[in-house]
Amino acid sequence: MTNQIKSDRRTFIKKGTAAIAAGTVLTSLPAELGAYVKGTDQVKIGLIGCGNRGAGAAVQALQASKSAKLVAMGDTFRDRLDKSYGAILDNVEASQVDVPESNKFVGFDAYKRVIELSDAVLLVTPPPFRPIHFEAAVQADKHVFMEKPLAVDVPGYHQIMETSKLADQKKLTVVVGLQNRYDTSFRLLMEKIREGVIGDIASISVYYCVGAPVIHGRKPGQTEMEYQMRNWRYFTWLWGGQLAGQSIHPIDAMNWLMQDYPSAAKGLGGRQVFSGPDQGNTFDHHFVEFEYPNGVKMNVQSINVDNCWRRVGWDVKCTSGSADEKPRIYDAGKKVIWRHDDRNAPNPYQVEHDVFLDSILNNKSLNDTEWGAKSTLTTIMGRMAMHSGQALELDQVLKSTRSILPSKFSWDAEMPDMPDETGNYPVPMPGITNVM
Repeated sequence: MTNQIKSDRRTFIKKGTAAIAAGTVLTSLPAELGAYVKGTDQVKIGLIGCGNRGAGAAVQALQASKSAKLVAMGDTFRDRLDKSYGAILDNVEASQVDVPESNKFVGFDAYKRVIELSDAVLLVTPPPFRPIHFEAAVQADKHVFMEKPLAVDVPGYHQIMETSKLADQKKLTVVVGLQNRYDTSFRLLMEKIREGVIGDIASISVYYCVGAPVIHGRKPGQTEMEYQMRNWRYFTWLWGGQLAGQSIHPIDAMNWLMQDYPSAAKGLGGRQVFSGPDQGNTFDHHFVEFEYPNGVKMNVQSINVDNCWRRVGWDVKCTSGSADEKPRIYDAGKKVIWRHDDRNAPNPYQVEHDVFLDSILNNKSLNDTEWGAKSTLTTIMGRMAMHSGQALELDQVLKSTRSILPSKFSWDAEMPDMPDETGNYPVPMPGITNVM
C-alpha cells in the first residue's frame, strides 16, 4: 500500500465522519416543514428522468412550495415523458406546471436543454447518467436534487465527488434521495443508540428481500440500447445491481448510525431464479460481509425473487440490547424499551424536498453529495466483491479505473454486455471476473 493510498483512506474516513454528522444535523428539521416552504422568489424546476420516481419527485418538489414551478422535462423515451406529465398534472395545482411542448425534450442530450431552462433540476434517471448530469447542472450553476445511487462504478464515484467540490464553491444546494436521513423516527432512533442506552454496537444485519423487477419484452425494431434501458434493473451497468439500486437505503442508514463507512468487503451471490435473455445479467441473490474500521461487521442479504419471505430493514445488535427499523429498541431480553410511532410525522420523501426548496429560497448552505456518494461507493465495493469472489479493501477499490459503461450514449452504441448466439448475456463469475 502506497503512502498516497493510506492518505486517501484517512481523508475518506475523516471527511466521511464529518459528512454523516452533518446529515444528522440537517435532519433536525424546522417544525414548519412538511407543508409549504415560505419564500417569494419563483424557482423554475426541471425534471430529468420521467419514470415513476421522476414523476413522484416532481410532485413532491412542487408540493414543497408554491414558489416552485415545473418548466421543463426531459427523458430518452417520449412515452415515459408523456405518462409522467399526466401524473404530475393529476397531483399538483395546474398553475405550478408550465411545460409547453417546446420544453419537452427527448433523447440522450435532453438533459442539456432542461438544465438551460431551470433554476433547479431533479436528476431521476438510472444511475449511470448521474455523474454526467450532475456535472452539467453544477457547471451551469443549478441547484440539484438527485436520486440514489449516484454512480455504478468507481470512476463515476470520483466524478461525483469532484463535482461536489464545485457545488460547494458555488454555494449550490444539493439534496440526495436517501430519505431515511429525513425521517423523524430514524433520526430519534440513531440518537438513542448513540447515547448508549443499549451499550456499544456489536454487529449489524441488513435486509432488502423483495420480488423481481418487471420484465419489458423485446419489441421489433428495438436497438440493444433501447431494450436494455427499458429493462434497466436487469443490467449491471444501468442499475449497479440490487445493492446499489435498493439495499443502499438501509446500508446508508447504518453508515449514518456508525458515522463511518466500511473499509472492507467480501461476499457471494448469483442467479438461481433469473435466467434467459429476458433477465439480463444481474444477480438475483446477494450476501456481503462489510467491515467498518472499528471492526464492527455489517452483513447484508438481499434478493429479487418472487414468492419468498420479504423484509426491508436492519437489526443492530449491541452489548446490552438491540434495535430495528420498526423503529424499536429492545433490552437483552427482547423487551421493548423504546419505540417511536408518530403517525402524524411528515413523509420523509416529502421532507427531503421541503428541505431542498427551503435551502434554495432562504439561501441556506446544504450539500448531501459526500455521504450519498460514499454510501454509493459502499454498494459498489460490495458488488465488486461479489462479482470477483475476492476480499476487497477500500484502498484497492478507490484505485479502480474500470468503467462498466458504454463508450458513448446513443441508440446504436456498442453495449458493455451483448447477448450471445443463444440470446443470453454474460454473467459475472466469481474467481474469474475482473472488477478492477
